[in-house]
Amino acid sequence: MSSSQIKYRRPICVAILLVGTSSMALANTEYKVLENVRVVGMSPMGVGTLTELAPFQVQIFSAAELEKDKSYSVAGFLDQHGGGISLSDAQNNQLQPDIRFRGYAASPLLGSAQGLVVYYNGVRVNELFGDTVNWDLLPASSVQEMALIAGVNPIFGQNALGGAIVINSKTGFTSPSGALEFGAGSFGQRTLSVSQGAHGEHWAGFVSVEKYSENGWRDYSPTEARNLYAAVSRHDEQSELDVFFNFSDTYLKGNGAIPVGLLETERDAVFTHPDLTENQMSMTNIVYSRWLSEEVKFSSNVFYRQVYSNSFNGDGSEFEKCETPNDDFLCEDDSDELARDQFGNGVSSEFDAVNNISRRQQRSWGASAQLFWNYEVGPLNHHITVGADYLAGITDFNSQVEFANLTETRSTTGSGLYDAEGFTVLRASSTMAAAYFSDTIQLNDQLSLTAILRYNQVDVGAKDLSGERPELTADHRYTSLNGGLGLRWFLTDALSVYTGMYQSSRAPTPVELACSHPDAPCVLPNTFLADPPLKEVVARSVEWGIRGEHAGGTSIQNTVQVWSVALFSTSNRDDIHFQTVGGVSSNQGFFTNIGDTRHRGIEANSSVTSGKWLLDASYTYLDASYATAFTSFSPNHPSNIDGALRVEKGSKIPSIPAHSAKLSLGYQWTEKLSSGIGVNSSSGVYLRGDEANQDARTASYTVVSANAEYRPTKNLAFHIQAKNILNEEYERFGLYGEPDEVLDDLDNDSPRFLSPAPPRSLALRLKYSW
Repeated sequence: MSSSQIKYRRPICVAILLVGTSSMALANTEYKVLENVRVVGMSPMGVGTLTELAPFQVQIFSAAELEKDKSYSVAGFLDQHGGGISLSDAQNNQLQPDIRFRGYAASPLLGSAQGLVVYYNGVRVNELFGDTVNWDLLPASSVQEMALIAGVNPIFGQNALGGAIVINSKTGFTSPSGALEFGAGSFGQRTLSVSQGAHGEHWAGFVSVEKYSENGWRDYSPTEARNLYAAVSRHDEQSELDVFFNFSDTYLKGNGAIPVGLLETERDAVFTHPDLTENQMSMTNIVYSRWLSEEVKFSSNVFYRQVYSNSFNGDGSEFEKCETPNDDFLCEDDSDELARDQFGNGVSSEFDAVNNISRRQQRSWGASAQLFWNYEVGPLNHHITVGADYLAGITDFNSQVEFANLTETRSTTGSGLYDAEGFTVLRASSTMAAAYFSDTIQLNDQLSLTAILRYNQVDVGAKDLSGERPELTADHRYTSLNGGLGLRWFLTDALSVYTGMYQSSRAPTPVELACSHPDAPCVLPNTFLADPPLKEVVARSVEWGIRGEHAGGTSIQNTVQVWSVALFSTSNRDDIHFQTVGGVSSNQGFFTNIGDTRHRGIEANSSVTSGKWLLDASYTYLDASYATAFTSFSPNHPSNIDGALRVEKGSKIPSIPAHSAKLSLGYQWTEKLSSGIGVNSSSGVYLRGDEANQDARTASYTVVSANAEYRPTKNLAFHIQAKNILNEEYERFGLYGEPDEVLDDLDNDSPRFLSPAPPRSLALRLKYSW
């Protein structure tokens, strides 16, 4: 047996065990045949009934499933229930997680290598400035259906390297009732929401208002989130018109990783603070669709979206006290050049901290149109989707670095003096235009073939508005033609196999292009200095899978089981990573094409409903590694040589676990009482900055949570939820920094910084429905 066979033997065995209880029902020879009419394809505008023929993995979650989980944002739900999903606590705020699907990130943080695309009612909500995803602006309460579409998929456009998340929201037709809910929990958690839906024969409306707040389990970490959602709809047999409005306002304190020396004594402590993000978003979009005939459906979408983001990050200073005779002043790090304020004066050496302050105003707008057509040619049935979309936006970005002092609690003061070289005033523009085509051909009752093509043109521009950094002014254009082929074969009515080959891409974002010069590193998320070109990232994948479903049982108890196993391999060409060159918290650096990376693994999911029992289980083995050797800058790494590490081919990508497993078990005790238990387990990860895999990893962990619901009447429900009931102490993210720049009295002065995960917590909720 070869070493590669040994390497994958255990993950494959685990996947087989997960679905081993499935009955394949090979004797059943009735094959699935889709109806010829009112079939809707899969695209950025929604996930329709063609999922049965999809030659890739699709997980679909309903509003009822999200309601049971009680998470404020969809990210919290995906953490526990999304197969193939892992989460990093880089910010230590539950509304600011790094979500990874098959190792590809959808993160709110500039600096993460983004690789997932998220659509909300057909609108791409990855922020244009950095392709980031603000999970605090995606409350679960407004979701009617969410699909998690695995793997490279060109139909979903930019960033669909690891997958796509497609969300459709509620309307008065889908949610015609009303509800009032409030709750309280550990660490000052408080929730309040009210919603009302109604509909007549053709008109409907839905509105919800929600507020969430908590003090945070760590010091100085309060969070508030407010959301307003409304929908007005007119539907008839031939057409549907929906107008959606979203408004969110959030105040997020996420104080991130702390030195391990501090973690050993105070898990709830913070290193420096505050680290504040304020987001305010408003979005309006209009979706219209009409059946032009029994076989042809037209759909369109127009939107306008605006996001204001303010950040305030108090941090230790990289400025040093000058050498004599200028020791009363600060100098630039590793130089004898005096730091100067906005008035041109030297800065006192008494300042030992800085405040990184930035503001972003992002405005985006766009439109899309799509035609779906069921078309028969002889014995072949074609399900054709043809579409075009256009998205444009402008980001006004400005930042400044204020000189400050650290207090006894390691918070920062204000001085009104700003680094003369730390100002950035930038206007970035982005335009994405695309045309796409897909055809799912039913070759016969058992076999279907899917072909996809998408042409993208992305224009990224930047203009320096300060007049001080003309090198930031530049324009870049990226064009790509992506596509794929997939095959789905129904062996029986209960068993099918599929395979596919796909290519997708993503163009560099404005923030990556504005921070891509190794000799002029930026300080995320603030100061940008240069704009050399970067290559676009191209992902190519091959996937194989098998799916089964079984219905049976006795006259007393019915059993339904659905399961799937997928093997996948994706290679990224010219992947873009953030290379750190220093900073107290390793936030100084630049973006660069590091070469190729590879994500390959096995994924297994199973869902069983039997009488009063409900079981969901998933397991993922993921080998995410660098396919090209390169030099990584990591000046705070204990093994660095002249601030760098040699990363060999095959080294594991940090922050991505190799093994992850999830289990949810529910039981309906009586008509009024139900309960559930959830288990989330993961192996450890290498720290960001240890791309060479020369240092320790975080420890593996298993977290157990539980919930129960009691309904004394049809309209009234009491819900109790306990998270991390075993009070497991674990970490899911780490990096390297300079603790002695702030703390010089730690017994352990290791440069490792870790983000502690939340301890045990309890929440109670009361809901009245009508």
